[in-house]
Amino acid sequence: MTESTTPPPAGDFRLLVQKLATQGFYALGLFELPGMERPDPNPEVAKAVIDDLMVLRVKTEGNLSDAERLTLDKFISDLQMQFLEVNKKLEAAASEAPPE
Repeated sequence: MTESTTPPPAGDFRLLVQKLATQGFYALGLFELPGMERPDPNPEVAKAVIDDLMVLRVKTEGNLSDAERLTLDKFISDLQMQFLEVNKKLEAAASEAPPE
């Protein structure tokens, strides 16, 4: 039996936000892609994604459904929290590293 694949819905705001947020989580090294090693954290890229989502929030203010607004706010909040945690771990690791 052949499995039918249905493409994801096009033009769905919450899916767009999820795609952008996934880039941020990946940049923080929080998950790996199948067949690839987990990346080292790249806080600069993650910060850029957070900033992009915040711009999106400002530019869409008053034009989102409650569900869309909550999705956007939740991803921004989660990314910011994880960004702080990853930075804290990176700083701790850097302070424990022997001087070169």
